[in-house]
Amino acid sequence: MACIPLAGLLQGTAVKASPGLYFQQERVIKGRVTDEAQAPLPGVTVALKGTSSGTVTDANGSFSLKVTTAEGILEFSFIGYAKQEVAFSGNAPVTVQLKSDQKALGEVVVVGYGTQKKVNLVGAVSAVKVDEAITNRSLPNASSALSGLVPGLAVTQSSGMAGRNSANLIIRGLGTVNNANPLVVVDGMPDVDINRVNVNDIESISVLKDATSASVYGSRAANGVILITTKSGKGQKKTQLNFNGTYAVTQPTKAFDFMADYPRGLTLHQRQAAVGQLRSNWLFKDGTIDQWMALGMIDPLRYPNTDWWDIISRNGQLQNYNLSASGGGDNSNFFFSIGVMDEKGLQINNDFKRYNARFNYDYKLRKNMNIGVRFNGNWSKFLYALEDGFTDDNSTNTAGFDLQYAIAGILPYDPKSGYYGGVMAYNEDAQAYNPYTVYVNTLNRQNRQEANTTAYIDWTPIEGLTGRIDYSLNYYNDFRWNANTPNRAYNFQTGAFGSRVYVGDNAGVNNYTNTGYKTMLNGRISYQKKIARNHDISALFVYSEEFWYDRYQGSGRNDRLHPTLHEIDAALTQIQSTGGNSGTEGLRSYIGRINYTAFDKYLFEANARYDGSSKFLPGSQYGFFPSVAVGWRFTEENFISNFTKNILSQGKLRFSYGGLGNNSGVGRYEQQTTLDGNHYFVDNTIAKGVVYKKMVNRSLSWETTSVMNIGLDLGFFDSRLMAELDYYDRLTTGMNRPSEMSILLTGAYDAPRRNIGNLRNKGVELNLTWTDKAGQFNYMINANASYNSTRLEKWNEFLGKGYTFLDMPYHFVYTYEDIGIAQTWEDVYNAAPQGASPGDILRKDLNGDGRITAEDKKAYPNFQRDMPTTFFALNGHLSWKNFDLGVLLQGAAGRKDFVTNNYNNTNPASARYAWTWDHWNNAWNLDNRSGIWPRLAGIGGNREETSYWLDNMAYLRVKNIQVGYSIPGHILKRLHINSFRIFGSAENIATITNYRGLDPEVTGNRSNAYPVNKSYSAGINVGL
Repeated sequence: MACIPLAGLLQGTAVKASPGLYFQQERVIKGRVTDEAQAPLPGVTVALKGTSSGTVTDANGSFSLKVTTAEGILEFSFIGYAKQEVAFSGNAPVTVQLKSDQKALGEVVVVGYGTQKKVNLVGAVSAVKVDEAITNRSLPNASSALSGLVPGLAVTQSSGMAGRNSANLIIRGLGTVNNANPLVVVDGMPDVDINRVNVNDIESISVLKDATSASVYGSRAANGVILITTKSGKGQKKTQLNFNGTYAVTQPTKAFDFMADYPRGLTLHQRQAAVGQLRSNWLFKDGTIDQWMALGMIDPLRYPNTDWWDIISRNGQLQNYNLSASGGGDNSNFFFSIGVMDEKGLQINNDFKRYNARFNYDYKLRKNMNIGVRFNGNWSKFLYALEDGFTDDNSTNTAGFDLQYAIAGILPYDPKSGYYGGVMAYNEDAQAYNPYTVYVNTLNRQNRQEANTTAYIDWTPIEGLTGRIDYSLNYYNDFRWNANTPNRAYNFQTGAFGSRVYVGDNAGVNNYTNTGYKTMLNGRISYQKKIARNHDISALFVYSEEFWYDRYQGSGRNDRLHPTLHEIDAALTQIQSTGGNSGTEGLRSYIGRINYTAFDKYLFEANARYDGSSKFLPGSQYGFFPSVAVGWRFTEENFISNFTKNILSQGKLRFSYGGLGNNSGVGRYEQQTTLDGNHYFVDNTIAKGVVYKKMVNRSLSWETTSVMNIGLDLGFFDSRLMAELDYYDRLTTGMNRPSEMSILLTGAYDAPRRNIGNLRNKGVELNLTWTDKAGQFNYMINANASYNSTRLEKWNEFLGKGYTFLDMPYHFVYTYEDIGIAQTWEDVYNAAPQGASPGDILRKDLNGDGRITAEDKKAYPNFQRDMPTTFFALNGHLSWKNFDLGVLLQGAAGRKDFVTNNYNNTNPASARYAWTWDHWNNAWNLDNRSGIWPRLAGIGGNREETSYWLDNMAYLRVKNIQVGYSIPGHILKRLHINSFRIFGSAENIATITNYRGLDPEVTGNRSNAYPVNKSYSAGINVGL
């Protein structure tokens, strides 16, 4: 068959042109985007107006966009800069200079059930944009990342234990003596653990601090609210892939310096025994010490000098790897991420590994209807020995603080024989402690899985009116097991086992399962309308139902068939135990909010929430929590702006007052009549039966909190300097406290709880931010500070003298004052009689009655023991060309506490004590009169809480330093990479403080030996 050219077919034939026959010619538009200082702007969204075509600029600010039209309009948008449209024609390059827009930088703030323009915000809300400066820090959880970023948010970390090193978060002081933690809401779902959220998934965090901003959460919000919004692909025209990876080495900021010299430890016991004992009665003889000194150098198996800290600790590691993809178009957007965090703790066999996955998707069904889903799953594996790492402050564990008995004269382990060392010195206490065998053979393994999902649909039938339904389900399963390996202390000198048994031969296996879920259904209607150009009104109504279900089940059997087996069925059935229970809770809420703005300068907001809880009895179940706020943008007034416009670019005055609630102090079945097993006498015989366990207070109801807030927001010099100042007064009334009953009743019943405590918090907050640039040099400096004072105004029926008292701060410092250490007998005679000798601490007789009693204690109302009154931080970030530097300094003041703990005891037992080098160097004696500790085996008053042991816990810490470099875009183009940044970061590398303990930030038990970490890390960010 002959081939006929197409031109020949058409020759001499008239053909009508049709648009459908044209082939559109594809062309490439190139260009570059810079800021006002001609510095390149990476990450700018470039879109062809009216289409779904788009791209983003690379690290050099350059872009390349394929189009099918010869001319059109390009849209350029970037956070913090004014949106700009530029026309193009042909293939001519496009150069664009974006102008900064301070209003756009903080234009929208996430609040409860929606967003608001920051300029129109009347509540006390602080917003944090989660960027590379936060995500690239070597942190194990999101709570620690908030330190120093928000005024009024106290972030304290008490331990570096892997898996339990989350920070404690308190907003505006201690709001209640019950659970004072803020409510955490992630993508609209309350009660999410912030420490299980991948910080790389977070887009922004809003902290709601007053009644107006938080009252839509009503009974949940008395202690403030932290709103977390995760990322989406909204606004992106092109799919982006990002990879972040960090590797960090962790070390203790400070650790106890145990003495790895057993002969010197025995010598200290001799010095201790020399007080009040004849030499012939000393437990440890000179020969024992001399023998250990001599043979310890040649026979470490039988005469060890163990450095326990070297044995049971290590340099930790923290690895974080995250991969994400995001994108979208006109009708849909998505965000997907997976991540893994792997942490090796400072303690041996303390590991925590967490996997995270997230998928966010939004789709436009119609022009006025949208649906979406949010899914987040996480899975963690946790390995540890004791609850606090090196120690366990649970009263049921009688050996929880035996680390103080870890003498240097015990061998940790002999690999040849497979035995774990015990006491060997003559007259040493056989119950001395080998921590190594505990941290190796008595391990807990805990696995936890969580699946959190939310689905929504919204519909806008008419302009301004939107209805939305959300349904959320959070599920968790937590499984822990232990199967301790049998072992006991072994004496390598005698070749026999000692009397201390760590794990018996009949060791069993135990399983513990906690599982449950929470559901939430929200239905809301919102309406927004602009009236006569200058009046904006919006309204919101929400109906909400929340339900919790939790179940616990535990089982165990003794006598495993073999030590390596760890299943329940691998143990005999003769000795076994089981237990289990479940609980449910419900909450029903009605929520309303009205916002009104007139002429963009007069602001009004009213909120209300009506909550009903299943914890309370009918008649007391519901609580009503309203709030109202007004604001005035006074710089919008002509009679003011005419005089201030050259200096003051923004100015807003805010006032709010309202109520919140709290039911955290009440158990789920606190108000239910419960029975307990007991015995009866029936016809002179004992019979088993049941009795009422407690008395019920039928009028018990919500704790209520009233908050007044006055705020002032200012912007100077074209908003380069921003200032926020807030004053608040918060009163919590009706705190749920156990009442007191007659001793005739307390043996038979548990006392009912009552609403009998009032606690007031007052404070001020200041936040200053300066943002500017000079040529290619960009910088930002933020300083923030907050002060809070508490005052207890009402308490239980009986209140004894102590650090809890009316009209005083809650847990203020209440202590003896001291004169110092007595150097001579004359010092002793000149002081009040207290049984002292030279080398003892002398306490002051403040009331002058000639004796030392509890009446001589003094109150320090300006200092609290549990938490500081003042927090402050300085945060700076600067960039020049492709280099960037970030520094965060954070500190606190207004807290004092006692430094006494198990490891600085100057009056320990006569044997089996783990001495430190401070005991050797600091204890007072005739040859060391300048010693800063009292003498060994002195009077009991040496261990009293006196001002001698009282330390000011103020500190200033270099919280983070981060240095980064972004590889230029022209190099990355060849590899089709959008951005590539390498960086180094350091955490907690220096602390200035007078505190003599482990760390001034630590709260809780002072004998917890797990230090806070410092770390050094390196990492990369790659964008495709």
